[in-house]
Amino acid sequence: MLARHFLCCCLVAGWSLTAAEAAAGSAVELVFGDPEAPTAVRVSANGGETMPVPASTPLGSLWKVFMYAYLSAGARNVADYRCSGRDPAEESYCCAPGERIGRDEALAKSCGLYFMPRRVGVSAAEWRAWWTRQAPRAPAWLFDLDRLQPATEVSVASLLAALAAIDGDHRRATMAALQRVSLEPRARPLLSHLGNGMRVKTWSWHDGKGRRIGGFAGWLVDGTPVWLRGSGSSAQVIEQAAPWLAGRLPQPTPPDEACVRVRFFSRYPLAEVLVDGRPAATGPLRGSVEARFANTRRLSFSSRGELSLGRPGGRPVVAGRFGLNDYVARVIQREAGAEPAAAARALAVAARTYLVRHAGHAGGCYEIDDDSSAQRVSPAPPEHAALRVAQWSDGLVLSGVAGRYHLTRSAPQQLSWQAAVAGAAAGERWDEILEHAYGGAGFSVVGEADAGECQPLASAENWLAGRQAVWKRRLAGVAGFEAPAPLPRVCRLDHGNPYADIERRRIYASGIGSANERLTVAHEYLHFALANHPRGRDEDFVEQTARSLLGTP
Repeated sequence: MLARHFLCCCLVAGWSLTAAEAAAGSAVELVFGDPEAPTAVRVSANGGETMPVPASTPLGSLWKVFMYAYLSAGARNVADYRCSGRDPAEESYCCAPGERIGRDEALAKSCGLYFMPRRVGVSAAEWRAWWTRQAPRAPAWLFDLDRLQPATEVSVASLLAALAAIDGDHRRATMAALQRVSLEPRARPLLSHLGNGMRVKTWSWHDGKGRRIGGFAGWLVDGTPVWLRGSGSSAQVIEQAAPWLAGRLPQPTPPDEACVRVRFFSRYPLAEVLVDGRPAATGPLRGSVEARFANTRRLSFSSRGELSLGRPGGRPVVAGRFGLNDYVARVIQREAGAEPAAAARALAVAARTYLVRHAGHAGGCYEIDDDSSAQRVSPAPPEHAALRVAQWSDGLVLSGVAGRYHLTRSAPQQLSWQAAVAGAAAGERWDEILEHAYGGAGFSVVGEADAGECQPLASAENWLAGRQAVWKRRLAGVAGFEAPAPLPRVCRLDHGNPYADIERRRIYASGIGSANERLTVAHEYLHFALANHPRGRDEDFVEQTARSLLGTP
């Protein structure tokens, strides 16, 4: 079987970075983009220069990325790894004695013991067969389980190609797990200087001459493959290089899948709504909108269908449905502004935190009012600068605080925009501004912050898995239907309304003990399966489809 050095790819005992090695490490090699024609840059404190794509790199701990992608297919259930204390050097990357670690956390922490092929029960033949089906054009080394070791040398171009070969569903699951990496102390400089746009795994090994090398590899938030190498451990390389990378990597547009429903003008009753000068009909608003309030004031803005007009009780009400980053950008635009950048980035994280702490949930969306006692939201489409600020911190929230803020007033556990602007003028980064405002609050990502770690409902997951094949046959002719692969996790919801977390591929529910609970799980499952259906966001349609699947009147 594979030797022990399969595991030890994050730290080689007894090595330290010498002065000569530190001097040699004054530049890093960065490669990203299309594997057929990648961009390769040598980056240092003095800038960057193009270079040939490096011929080879050791895999280091990157083998765990491919093992995670394989396991994300759900071909077998893998138990959490329990730390026994018998192997303290390796278990230091996993958990404390007596504790357990699951798959997502194991990838972020680089727990090799979790992913050992013998432990997860994968054979060389199964491995080859799966990758042949999933990624037939992947590099040859990826099909050979015995080569999935940290010392294996592969070309950098082929590593990018292997990352690109991981298909959409499995890539999304892997990228979601990798969000945690930049929250770990060893990679925190990536978060500080680049925001939450990296989905990468750190790696460390040696160059064949006894010198440590390390870096990271994975994807940018839009799925662009990326690889970096420098002299020293991954933590040393990242600490050194992160400030240099901000202007060298593109800022891609992240998918904006999570949704937010907003009821506008909750404290200001509307008298009439016009579109292009004419009374608006109930339904989506498209064009130049004028809202006329009962207090005689007027407000003009535009809508491209993301806003809609309803008339509950005969009174006009404007509501909106937005992607999460679109929502945060509208808050930034309404509450403060996109400059200075450090202050605006801090506000974006605070606003996103406030939403996940205080909003309701229904139909897979957050629900919140546009209200001066909570967060004010611009009905107008956000300007590009505000949207880029929101995207820069994509999915990032504060843990353990409510995310309160005020224009001028500082208070414990509250951000002052005025103080944030002053801090930015003094050279503070966005995360330093948040540290001053919220003390020791840490960072998390949406989906973990509002619902905590997933506590799996095994009975519900098994029930769902046992019905997907039948549902797949029954829905095969429905436009846009795609059976989710892998199936979303079903997580225990202790309070609040059940919902589907599309970004984290999770269903939060209370169980399947009653017919109503089973209907709820089926309903939330359909939010994944009908994501591409023309009426996939129509709650009435989804509910009717779920009832038909279960034979419920």
